[in-house]
Amino acid sequence: IDYQVKTVNVGDCLLALQLWDTAGQERFRSVTKQFFRKADGVVLIYDITTAISFHAVRQWLQSVQEGAGPGVLILLLANKTDLEDERQVASDEGRRLAKGCNLLFYECSAFSGINITESMMHLARLLMELEDKEKEKTVELREDPPQQKTCCAK
Repeated sequence: IDYQVKTVNVGDCLLALQLWDTAGQERFRSVTKQFFRKADGVVLIYDITTAISFHAVRQWLQSVQEGAGPGVLILLLANKTDLEDERQVASDEGRRLAKGCNLLFYECSAFSGINITESMMHLARLLMELEDKEKEKTVELREDPPQQKTCCAK
């Protein structure tokens, strides 16, 4: 598993993204469920030049949903758009899956850099918005200052 922390500016805030790359390897599925528990957002990537990669997304999606539970933001990336001549997965297939499962969707190319920054920043902005909403819901409990007792002498 490859691990990286990427810090991005979202508005006037810094957001640390912890990136875990399992390269879609089946042997990491049980391990990754543990990481999903604490995840606020997940990025699932498939290779548009390999239909098998796209079909595996549903299994990974199920693992994410089981591990992270409801409310986790999921970004689906269709990678290798620079290899359009070798495409095996139509754009519409990815879009339909994303729409049906309520996922963010982008097509990108890690090789050329197309839509990598845009897609990650979109996810980061949504994560910040969710965090802000959670902060608004938070009730701050404060201890009342001690009451001064007064005596009246008659």
